[in-house]
Amino acid sequence: MSILVSKCGIDCSVCPWGPYPRKEMTAEEFEQYRKKGKEILGFMPIKTPCVTCQTPDEDIPKTSKLPRKNCLIRQCVDKTGLANCAFCSRFPCETLKETAGLWNRKSIEEKLGEKLSEEDYHSFVEPFEGLSRLSAIRSLLKPDEIREPAKISKSETGIISFPEILPEKESASFRAVYNLLVKIDASNLGLKNADTFAERHKLENRKAHIMRFLWILANYGKFDKSELCLIVDAKTYQANRGKEKKLSIWSFVKDVVFNFLYEFGIRCKRIALKGVKDVDLTTGTGYLRKRGWKMSVSFDERIGGVAVLKSLQTYAKKLDKKYGSKAFAYFRNSDMNILIDK
Repeated sequence: MSILVSKCGIDCSVCPWGPYPRKEMTAEEFEQYRKKGKEILGFMPIKTPCVTCQTPDEDIPKTSKLPRKNCLIRQCVDKTGLANCAFCSRFPCETLKETAGLWNRKSIEEKLGEKLSEEDYHSFVEPFEGLSRLSAIRSLLKPDEIREPAKISKSETGIISFPEILPEKESASFRAVYNLLVKIDASNLGLKNADTFAERHKLENRKAHIMRFLWILANYGKFDKSELCLIVDAKTYQANRGKEKKLSIWSFVKDVVFNFLYEFGIRCKRIALKGVKDVDLTTGTGYLRKRGWKMSVSFDERIGGVAVLKSLQTYAKKLDKKYGSKAFAYFRNSDMNILIDK
């Protein structure tokens, strides 16, 4: 059959999750195929095939798990009225690069620690090399076929003003905490053009995860006097990720959360417990395990050091004590009115 390209460049005609490769297989052959897919990619192709993301929402059966209607790239492309990302003037944006560039021959072979056979490469990896496929499409387009993406306005901030009635001596370190949280909220976190649907939602997603990470360490962490940091164990960390599920993906925590917090003067570390090797801290698919490590956070002196770190902890615990399950929402808005409550 002819190639059917997804919004992000996947070759749907040979995608292991799609309906086409499995058509000529027996039930037994398909099970072996699924197991092979998991060995190589870390995920097992689902039994109910994806109907492809080029299918309009209204035509996707209710029983279908794929395509995901909430896929940022799919929604962004649809809002602009394009066939795929190759037609967009922002090609390739950061969201696309992180998605379409995730699985390729180099990354998979590095993960497996061995070379792929040509058969395995063509069956399980090549379909997902979306960037190269979209680049090939882009090279054939005429200038008038390339369009500006649909833009969305910046979300209104929910930040609450700092309570000015606190005594200056008491408020200094809390104001430093407030300024830090507001600075994170105002940042584009490395995204150059966060005005498209995909990039705006990506930015908000990053902020939510970074703030949740700080919340976990601040509210549940214990202060280590020798290291001057807050430390939380793996089980507590995993149990309090809330809606921010990507905090269990080590590459995301290390490359996104740690790196951006470092830019704000916040140093984070994952520490292996005694006798545990780093390689045993994550699953084969890169997820943090629920044991064998702990997470720490400390503040540089340029943002107030230990005093401000302790104030962050005090603030979080006050919110948790008063608001319980709703406390994180107040934390996200940097609402410090809790400090004037009697």
